[in-house]
Amino acid sequence: MIDKDYLLEHITEEQILQLLVRFGAVPYGAIKEKEIWFNTICHGGDSHKLCYFRDTKTFYCYTNCGQMSLFNLIMKVKNCTFSESIKYVANEIGISNRYGFNHTIPMISQELLKIDRYIQLRKPKKTEIKHLPQIDDKILNYFENNVFFTGWLNEGISIETMQEFGICWYEKEKHIIIPHYNMNGEVVGIRRRSLQDKDKNNKYMPEKIEGVEYSHSLNLNLYGLDKHMKGILKTKKVVIAESEKSVMLAHDYYGENAFVVATCGFNISNWHRDVLLSLGTEEVMLAFDKDFELQDFENYDDDNPEYQKFLRYVRRIYSLAHKFTAFCRTYILWDNMDLLNKKDSPFDKGKETLEILMKHKVEITTEREDEE
Repeated sequence: MIDKDYLLEHITEEQILQLLVRFGAVPYGAIKEKEIWFNTICHGGDSHKLCYFRDTKTFYCYTNCGQMSLFNLIMKVKNCTFSESIKYVANEIGISNRYGFNHTIPMISQELLKIDRYIQLRKPKKTEIKHLPQIDDKILNYFENNVFFTGWLNEGISIETMQEFGICWYEKEKHIIIPHYNMNGEVVGIRRRSLQDKDKNNKYMPEKIEGVEYSHSLNLNLYGLDKHMKGILKTKKVVIAESEKSVMLAHDYYGENAFVVATCGFNISNWHRDVLLSLGTEEVMLAFDKDFELQDFENYDDDNPEYQKFLRYVRRIYSLAHKFTAFCRTYILWDNMDLLNKKDSPFDKGKETLEILMKHKVEITTEREDEE
């Protein structure tokens, strides 16, 4: 697969304009210093509200589609996947080298990890982007906002970051209080991390106060999106983690430049996907917790129950990755170098370890390598 950034660096404006003309684009008005306007070929309209920004080589459709890269535009015009749009541009401008991407799947047996063909090829259908109802944030005054769990401090989450994310303490129940905010910074739910022994099997649950449970649909929100929106929009990248702690650790590592969100479960909903794509995301990395040690299965037995659990875990991660492969570059952070302990997230061993895992991320595509 050709690197999209390499293509954008080498494609000339003349070549981009030639592609647009081939797709039926007609320049409107005078060519300005920083922009050129065209008819909206992206959605078949006849208005001239598609703007090409010359310095960044990006587009914006002011009637329907919003911000787009060259590849996003081609996806719409040709009704193709993100990887197919990259190949199309590469062929048109005569670039065919592979540019430094690791396609190796670090697993015991590739035969055991096949995803059904229909999953690999299907294109997800967009769902309506709904928004959760807001909760009056005055309810947070019920808790102490100056008491912080020493265990989290020892794990590397600073007091400043916990304050930034609104972390509080519920002394009566010995709960860490974790407010959940929507992308606009409004409270939509409250989760807790219980420190009581009786809750050791369900540490993370919605908080309940005086009989009222402050639950919300985790499938309709992404933890940390409000804090890391700037980083996502700037880089067009996002890392999807499993827990709130991973998001806060990322914030300690990179501040507002982080581009990490959490689903707060081993799942990615269509809502999660559509919201991230609506932000112009071009690269997604899955960074779920390490639930199994690979070396435990070096001498595996096909009928071993634990091995079967491991295979279900792997297939589940692949199926979640395939929610994005038709739309953008998609990777999984596999720990094939034994850098993490069992149950660790890719964020738990520090910034340096995280960046090693990101450097060796594995790309997941809709096509098999032998078909390219």
